[in-house]
Amino acid sequence: MKSFIHALTTALVLAGSTPLVLTAASNDEAAVREHCASFVAAWNHHDAKAMAATWAEDGNLINPFGRTASGRAEIEKLLSEEHATAMKGTTYNVIATTIQFVSPTVAVTDWSSEINGMHDQTGAALPVFKHHVVAVMVKKDGHWSSAAVRAFADLPPPPPPAK
Repeated sequence: MKSFIHALTTALVLAGSTPLVLTAASNDEAAVREHCASFVAAWNHHDAKAMAATWAEDGNLINPFGRTASGRAEIEKLLSEEHATAMKGTTYNVIATTIQFVSPTVAVTDWSSEINGMHDQTGAALPVFKHHVVAVMVKKDGHWSSAAVRAFADLPPPPPPAK
């Protein structure tokens, strides 16, 4: 009988704690998605300061063109330069997002994204720029921010070997 009561008590404790754990995870997932959406909104308003604000103070970025920036101020400078040139007037669209929580305070997000409205140096319209973004996000003081972001272009596969 004691083992039955112990098993029942354990089951009730676990059942009672499960909604709290699921709620915390759901809240964090919603917060991470909101964080991603705030970056996209800032991009589409061409607000480099608001885009950079989505990074941790010591965060870093490697964009799909190989440019790097470390720290929020450098990231803002890079984004500001891009939005004054090649990214001026563009729109950012996230096609799909996945989130994996590595711990309660670390998440990895994967975005399949597109940038529309890019132009080359002559002003000629460029095709939609499809790319992928992997971001490591950290939660500090209840707030999620990007710690390390790596964006890369979707390239066509290489041709098959010659026969």
